[in-house]
Amino acid sequence: MTARISEGEWTPLDGALPETLHADKVYLIPTRTAVQAAEGADSELCYADNVRYLPKVARARGISVEFSQPEGERHYLQEFSIDPETWSLGLALLTMASDWLILTVSLFISQRADHQGWTEQQARELPLRVYVAETETGRNIELEGSGTDVIEALKVLQADARNRKNGKGRG
Repeated sequence: MTARISEGEWTPLDGALPETLHADKVYLIPTRTAVQAAEGADSELCYADNVRYLPKVARARGISVEFSQPEGERHYLQEFSIDPETWSLGLALLTMASDWLILTVSLFISQRADHQGWTEQQARELPLRVYVAETETGRNIELEGSGTDVIEALKVLQADARNRKNGKGRG
């Protein structure tokens, strides 16, 4: 299987991106909304429950990952009895050339293995959807495939971003 890469078909939800992004960080962004029960209530931005501990685990391993939403304002799908359709991860970063991008996705897959009792290899072969908002260029990319294929696609996109930054462009 090969990862499907879509550019421009997905956009981050209004209010999902932090006001200021730092080049040395990856931000987890909410990928879904849930409407409050009260009539006329606003939709809440929601994270998938499976990202709840990712920033803490990442920081413990020296990877700079944080939530885009401040503590106390974060909501998770489980609060609204909504099940995610597939394992997904929403990320915002200044540039795809970030050293933390692939490490963050790999750590997410490792967490998936730990939480579900799978081996690392089993978790890498399961379906995964990753949304990436690259704020430096305004590119919004959605990748879908096995974890292994998504990581390989990210490596290609990251190499392309580094080449553009270094003035090499596509050849």
